Amino acid sequence: MNREILYEISKRKVVRGRLDPELCLYNPEEVYKALIHNERVKNWLKWIAYRYIPPKEKKILLLYPCSTIKPYTESRLYKVLFRTLGKLGSHRNLIHVVTISEPFALVPEEYYIKWNIWYDCPGLFKWWCSKHKQRYVKKYVDKSIEILSKTIAKYLLRTRDQYLFRMAFIRTCSSTLKINSDHTHRRMIELASLESDINVDLMPPESFVKELVAVRGRLSWDFYGVAHPMAQEYLYCLLSNIIKNL
Repeated sequence: MNREILYEISKRKVVRGRLDPELCLYNPEEVYKALIHNERVKNWLKWIAYRYIPPKEKKILLLYPCSTIKPYTESRLYKVLFRTLGKLGSHRNLIHVVTISEPFALVPEEYYIKWNIWYDCPGLFKWWCSKHKQRYVKKYVDKSIEILSKTIAKYLLRTRDQYLFRMAFIRTCSSTLKINSDHTHRRMIELASLESDINVDLMPPESFVKELVAVRGRLSWDFYGVAHPMAQEYLYCLLSNIIKNL
């Protein structure tokens, strides 16, 4: 598909702020080149890896997927999340929401309203490249995932005394309970945990996905993912139990 057409589609996803054309990354090679050459991306990754300090009151790290809509807070994915967290009352302050992002690795919640220049990065997804006739080269996917996971690993190591619990609430598998290369967030977290030797619980488990699909059908997971009401209720129960045991 023509890049100008893709860019026009990307612009519609930004409801506040503006889209950086240099950060519209439509295939794995573009993502990889941005990770090693784009100054904004490189500086952010270094800052997350070596300098960013989370607020001292945050004791639970909640890694959450980035949204197609920018800013994240304007998306259904994040609106339902913040409603869920709001049910925790004052305990909400213990939870540090950090977005898992390609190409920025991690974006802490304090920066959701500070950013006004956004990106669109579907280029690591095989299904997306196939749909939009973009060249999908696995080696660039793997190299990109490696760079991003190393950044996350450095952050996990540097903040190991900050958080008492770490969880990634993401698409852990498909609605058919399969894990594939398009589960980039899972790959990033697994590699980061392995490199840092710091555990991050991957949630929801396959047993939950199986139950959701059985009750609500495959589209409930394929379309809504962790934004589905049943998933959000599961997250609320998880966080409530974690807080009780701190």
